[in-house]
Amino acid sequence: MSGADHHPLQPWIPGTRRVLATTRIFTLEEQAWDCPTDSARSGRFAVINSPDWVNVFALTPDNQLVLVEQFRFGSGTLSIEIPGGIVDDGESPALTAVRELLEETGYAGSEPVPLGAISANAAILNNRVHTYVVTEARRAAAQSLDENEQIRVLTVPVKEALDMAADGRIHHSIVVAAFTLFQRWYLTRGRQ
Repeated sequence: MSGADHHPLQPWIPGTRRVLATTRIFTLEEQAWDCPTDSARSGRFAVINSPDWVNVFALTPDNQLVLVEQFRFGSGTLSIEIPGGIVDDGESPALTAVRELLEETGYAGSEPVPLGAISANAAILNNRVHTYVVTEARRAAAQSLDENEQIRVLTVPVKEALDMAADGRIHHSIVVAAFTLFQRWYLTRGRQ
């Protein structure tokens, strides 16, 4: 990489942290950070402390992806996504992928294969989003939704799902990012 400033960056040094608000799914905290090379740049910053999340691509034997459509309160819109959710305390991301897929869609399949993990939003969130793929996905049970969830299950050919992520019909940024991991896996798998 090239750039005008050839001095390597260093991680900032964490200071005190205090909780500003606590919700059911995250805490809003204020974190002090000290710049190791310029004390004038030190300050206090908002951080959302959240458990890790999981996304899961469920691929059926006839090459369809299992998608979910649900209302999202943040955007106030319906959103087409892949199944996913919060990693519970003491639960591995892989187990969360299996659980969320079954709860949201009623589908189950092979052991989950990890595709990678990304920062949810490194500017303000401290968690990671783990993405998995489950193959041989078939309906195995009825949905088991949370109290305020309403989810419509869709099965869509892989190519159409990729188009939906590219043209904005799938607009959840973390899901769109997950599609890059899935597409790499899918293309590599096809060459084996």
